[in-house]
Amino acid sequence: MSYYDKKYLKGNDCKKNDWKDDREDDWKYHSKKECFDKEDDCCTAHHDPCENTTLVDKVICSKDVQKVAEFALPAAIGPLGATSPLLGPILDFLAGLVPGLVNVRVTPILTSIRQEVTIVKDKIINLGTIPANLEVVGLAGVVLLSIPIQIFFQEHTDCPGVCPGDTVVETPPVVEAVLNQPLIGTTPDGATFINLLLFKAVVRTHLTVTRQVIKSKDGSTCDANPHRCDPTGSPSVINTPINLTPNTTTLP
Repeated sequence: MSYYDKKYLKGNDCKKNDWKDDREDDWKYHSKKECFDKEDDCCTAHHDPCENTTLVDKVICSKDVQKVAEFALPAAIGPLGATSPLLGPILDFLAGLVPGLVNVRVTPILTSIRQEVTIVKDKIINLGTIPANLEVVGLAGVVLLSIPIQIFFQEHTDCPGVCPGDTVVETPPVVEAVLNQPLIGTTPDGATFINLLLFKAVVRTHLTVTRQVIKSKDGSTCDANPHRCDPTGSPSVINTPINLTPNTTTLP
């Protein structure tokens, strides 16, 4: 078989194979590599894909992503006028939770946002938290009680073509907007609101998903792992920035 007639089969796997080079009179034998695999398309005629190839990162998806974190409920009670039969019982209930309570507020720590990503077929799941303190405020603004909390945010981003095993690079989060309100507020006309949405933040990042591919000398590429998108038959486990293990001891 001459060099120009030699056809390489498909694939990334290689094996040693001796072949005759009849371009010269002395019929020299050379040790060459022959590719074979039924599922890939790296090999072409007159080109040995086992040589002169490089492993490169290919961008599969690149998108801006906006995420929203909220605490606690997107609702409010009110307005309640001074003569409302509900105002007194509600304020008494709140004051009974912590003696001396005047208000409750959320103080976020926006420099310590944590986030994780999970890749499923054609989609990126992003789950993160904003650490904060839930503060009970008394007279003269004195903080009577401060409870550390984590405010979750999530987003599901469509990225056609991505699969588990791809690599995700995410930029540091940028907080674009913040809503921060006290639990007990008043309207300009003096009515009282019991505000259940104490905090909201809009966070922006940029996702870039890459995949390792084999690039041949002529510029064609094929996946380094042709089976990465095969279904596994079970749901993916979502990565979380808070890795918890179940409590197994008696509470004090």
